Amino acid sequence: MAFTLPSATRTTDSRPAWSGMAVLVEAMILLLFLVGSLAVVTQLFAASALRAREGEQLAQAVALATDAAERFAADPATAPASSTEGDLVVACDVTSEPTDAGTLYHATITVTDAGAQNASEAPLYTLATTRYVEGVS
Repeated sequence: MAFTLPSATRTTDSRPAWSGMAVLVEAMILLLFLVGSLAVVTQLFAASALRAREGEQLAQAVALATDAAERFAADPATAPASSTEGDLVVACDVTSEPTDAGTLYHATITVTDAGAQNASEAPLYTLATTRYVEGVS
């Protein structure tokens, strides 16, 4: 019984000429897919970072508006009309409405971005509050 071992040398005659090219085409398609996926993931991370900055700015605006509302509630007649905290501007528009027994004060507190190019840009946060003070007319 005799066994014949296959030859360790390659023969190019047994393979079609296009088989090496198919591997290269598949590798190129895989590379293009990976590059495209990387671009999409990078854009998602950039959008996520932008949303995080906007959320942080909104949280700061809410805190500033709440502080201004507390100052207004303590003494509505002396509430500051405007103040700047970092890159945010807090504006407090106070109106009074005299009644028979006292005064009803209304305040609209608006927080805007000081660095905005357009002054008519929508405010970051707006808060409306009211306080009644007896005996003041």
